[in-house]
Amino acid sequence: MSDAAFKIGQVVAFGRGAGDGHIRGNEFTVTRVMPLESGFRSYRVRGEDGQERAFQESQLRPGTAASSAGQQVEVWPT
Repeated sequence: MSDAAFKIGQVVAFGRGAGDGHIRGNEFTVTRVMPLESGFRSYRVRGEDGQERAFQESQLRPGTAASSAGQQVEVWPT
């Protein structure tokens, strides 16, 4: 089993691709690390707008925010 690249509470940036213009914001906070599915890891993340989304690990990179301290993050079991 492969280890997750990102941890709950970590700020990550979304690498936009074609057709991703509808997603607002660039930085998101990881709220859940999903189990591996077909060898791929996914994450639930929450943006500044409060909306949660699911992204694959390959779509994310470490964010530039220094810390998500003080930001409320819902922690789900993995």
